[in-house]
Amino acid sequence: MDRKEITSQPLKSLHGLLRRGALSAPDLISACLEAAADAKASHAHLALLGTSAVESAESACRDSGPRTRLSGLPVSVKDLYDVAGVPTTCGSPFFSKTRPTPGTDAGYVARWRRSGAAFTSKTHLNEFAYGITGENRWFGDCTIPGLPDRLTGGSSSGAAASILAGSAGVALGTDTGGSLRVPAALCGLVSYRQSHGFGELDGAFPLAHSFDTVGWIQRNLEEVAWIARQIHPELAIPPLGDSPSIGILKGARLEDVDPAIASAVSDYGISLRSAGATVREAATRDWEEALKLFVPIQAYEAASVHREFLAEHSQEYDPAILGRLQLGLELSTAEYRELQQLRLKFVHDRLLPLFSESEFLLAPATPVLELNARTNHSANRPRLLGLTTPASLGGMPVLTVPFRPGSPGIGFQLIGRPGADARLWALADWLATRIHDVPG
Repeated sequence: MDRKEITSQPLKSLHGLLRRGALSAPDLISACLEAAADAKASHAHLALLGTSAVESAESACRDSGPRTRLSGLPVSVKDLYDVAGVPTTCGSPFFSKTRPTPGTDAGYVARWRRSGAAFTSKTHLNEFAYGITGENRWFGDCTIPGLPDRLTGGSSSGAAASILAGSAGVALGTDTGGSLRVPAALCGLVSYRQSHGFGELDGAFPLAHSFDTVGWIQRNLEEVAWIARQIHPELAIPPLGDSPSIGILKGARLEDVDPAIASAVSDYGISLRSAGATVREAATRDWEEALKLFVPIQAYEAASVHREFLAEHSQEYDPAILGRLQLGLELSTAEYRELQQLRLKFVHDRLLPLFSESEFLLAPATPVLELNARTNHSANRPRLLGLTTPASLGGMPVLTVPFRPGSPGIGFQLIGRPGADARLWALADWLATRIHDVPG
């Protein structure tokens, strides 16, 4: 197989080829690194881990024990996570200079390594993950490979781009206010955001501890549950049944979307019903309040993290990031605590009741079809976050699925109750089997 044939293989196929010896670990990793080099213009990768990736893949393929469930499969890592022996930049020009190169993996990275993952690269992100567009003034703006005029979205920008480039089969990211969901939707990919508190955050530089979550981006919906079983073998995936209940969220904020997205939501609902799902409308109330709560809480917590750096490095922050941090510095502890109480009330009164008749909720992942490069997106930022931050306030797990796989621009959030991650994996299997990724 040539490089493009290798990197376009489904993960399960690569897994089988490696375990049977039909594909060697060095050939797989070399193909991924060549793909990364070809995608250099997209700014997807901040560091390539060639030698260590080959060694990890070869080791995993030699070991047939339970530690190698992913058997040398290529995985990229958002450069917010520590990887042993590799500097962590966080998308900042100064951060890696403030501390030694990590000697150990971040907890989530270690979990994947124990399952046999071979890490191919560290990927692009908005500076300190404090952004939703994929822009970075220091490392270049991350664009969709093959579409240089379109941003990936962020902050897990390089994660999405690495999948499209073929340099990884799975991309580890984080999601605070939409950082996995937005790039997945804009790039026509699948993402899974874990429930808040489920998944290790040690060794991942924090943005806002009340909302930070871990997760990943990949190409194929049918492999979400398979991957979840590999990295979380301690959890059983319960049977979903033939008729999952799904509430399609309605309300003012949810209607402020491109007409093509609104039409796709309607079409997807028809496809879900045809596949056997019980589909209802779920009316939201005061949905716009979510963003009003999220932004200052995030800013306060981020400012607390960055306070120690600001005195010495303030000139080395993007002015837009500096402005967001300044908002946090201006909030008092009493104001922050009041906002947290209002957040809990919003979750209790506005979010959780939406699950009274439906196990899962469906909403657009973005209000726009694309983000143009070299464009001021200050007006798009609140529109993007307005759709994603409600689930962030509730710490909810979210599966992002494309309307048409491989076609960037329209993606949906499928939201579960906090802690119901395994049920969301089961839903991914159901969708893949019944709708085959192509609704309608």
